[in-house]
Amino acid sequence: RSRARTLKDALDFAPVVLIQSRFGAEESRLSIRGSGIQRTFHGRGLWLMQDGVPLNLADGGFDMQAVEPLTSNYIEVYRGANALQYGGTTLGGAVNFISNTGHTASPFQARFEVGSFNTRRAQISSGFVSGDTDVYASITASHSDGFRDWSEQESLRIFANIGTKLSANLENRFFITWVDSKSQLPGSLTKAQFEANPQQANAASLAGRQRRDYQLLRLANKLTYSDGDNTLAFSLFWSWKDLDHPIFQVIDQLSNDVGFDLRYDGRKHLLGLDNDVTVGVGFMYGNTEDDRYANVGGNRGALLAQNRTQSMNLNFYFQDQLHLTDTLSFIVGSSVTYANRDLNEETRFGLNNDDRQEFWGFSPKL
Repeated sequence: RSRARTLKDALDFAPVVLIQSRFGAEESRLSIRGSGIQRTFHGRGLWLMQDGVPLNLADGGFDMQAVEPLTSNYIEVYRGANALQYGGTTLGGAVNFISNTGHTASPFQARFEVGSFNTRRAQISSGFVSGDTDVYASITASHSDGFRDWSEQESLRIFANIGTKLSANLENRFFITWVDSKSQLPGSLTKAQFEANPQQANAASLAGRQRRDYQLLRLANKLTYSDGDNTLAFSLFWSWKDLDHPIFQVIDQLSNDVGFDLRYDGRKHLLGLDNDVTVGVGFMYGNTEDDRYANVGGNRGALLAQNRTQSMNLNFYFQDQLHLTDTLSFIVGSSVTYANRDLNEETRFGLNNDDRQEFWGFSPKL
């Protein structure tokens, strides 16, 4: 309900969650219990979800720009091994953004924010119910010149979901996300440079017109059957990501990722006590066209690398929670994961860097 310009605003006061914005931009360093704290500003080490459907790509990474906090009804943080109940295999845990729907959102909402350095942000959203169908849609646009030189930020986000009650126990919900984000990167400063002029950009960043421009189209669908004690959910998603990223080189990436998750949640009885069971399987596959060019004033120069990468993950997970009392539970669980990574060079630039790696993992929980 307060300011939520970045993910930092949304998660800043969650215990053991460390989030630091990159010079006030949307990109942030995000860590839970110290996991992934050495990462810079491309998210790893955490499992991000929208209504239980992964936002991470198949290579494990995620982008802060894929999330619009204003469209969330609430946010769940699962620390460490608690993420296993959603199939999370990351050490830090998981963050689940529960979306507004036509049932929870206002029929009309308009919001406008204004601040220093020509900062402007506006959102318009609507939610409504018609018979067995509900619809929620949101459009958010923002701009800021930034405190530093060469730190302008612009973004446009369109988010919508449509839910349909197919029967008394069966519901389908379809999600659409479109993100267009443009970020100038002023780079880091030495202590002496900072003390002399904290608003200046790094000279190399400015000369290379370094930036991170990013577009995302994400479609997801979740079919849920629930009879009160038993819930079966089947989720599908597809993400298309186009990254234009002039830094020391110009990184040009086009990614397509697909995946599904099938999970069962049930409340049973064991030894006369309530017993909750979760069983699931998740699959993700991603293909990335990764081209690298010499950075000539922010433009593409000579082609330096042309790689094609594939990522695949298959994860089985299980959890049993026995409620010994109203306040004490015994929980046991595990996940078994298979993953592979392929790198293929389309064009040779010196040595052959083709490679394939495979991984098996078993993670118990008690």
